[in-house]
Formats: sequence, C-alpha cells, structure tokens
Amino acid sequence: MPTEAEWEYAARGGLVDKNFPYGDKLDSTQANFGKKFRGIIEIGKGKPNGYGLYDIAGNVWEWVSDFYSEKYYSESPVGNPQGPKSGRFRVIRGGSWHSGGMCNQVHYRNGLSPSWVDFAVGFRCVKDLK
Repeated sequence: MPTEAEWEYAARGGLVDKNFPYGDKLDSTQANFGKKFRGIIEIGKGKPNGYGLYDIAGNVWEWVSDFYSEKYYSESPVGNPQGPKSGRFRVIRGGSWHSGGMCNQVHYRNGLSPSWVDFAVGFRCVKDLK
C-alpha cells in the first residue's frame, strides 16, 4: 500500500493546488460518490486523473500504510512527510460511493481501526518505480 504522502501525490495527478483529482469541482461523471450507483462500480468506468489512475476519488475509501494523526499536515515535513510510527488508527483516503463529495478531496483524510471491515473500504496496490 502507498504511504499517505504517496497516495496524495498520485491522487493529485499533477494538479498542485486543486481540491479534487480533476480540478476544483467534482461531479458524478468523474467519481462514484453520494450513493448515485448504490454500491461499488467496476474499476475504470470513470475518468482517469492526470496520471492515468482510475477511481482515486470515490468508489471505496483506500487504506494507506501510515498511522493516523490529526496533526499530520501541521507536524509533518513538506518533503516526503511521514505519519506517526504507531497509533490506534490507520489512514483512509479518497472517499467512497457511500460518502459525500467533500470526502473525495485529495487532502481529505480519516482514520479507522486496522481491524475495521466495511463494504466501502478497500486498498490500492502500488509498486516503486526504479
């Protein structure tokens, strides 16, 4: 799984100061959110972001490898921020089909217990580029 910083970098798709992977506005043609489809949809049905990643916003929340801290943005270094070394919760990103559109913002984050199982939470595999 990606780190939280890797996930956000990839989710932005090259757009630095935008709220969503596709710009400043999000609608249901770009992401599966707000219960429009009443469930998870097949990967790749929406529009890819600038890096060619599909469903980075909506569909299912995605686990990342970092532990959750409410102070992540204020206490982490700007270059390659790291989450805490331990904690009760792990970070989820991206929102889901069951969440509102604001949860699909690239900077929006939440924490869940690592033992949590839910129909709207999944993960994305990543590989280091060499």
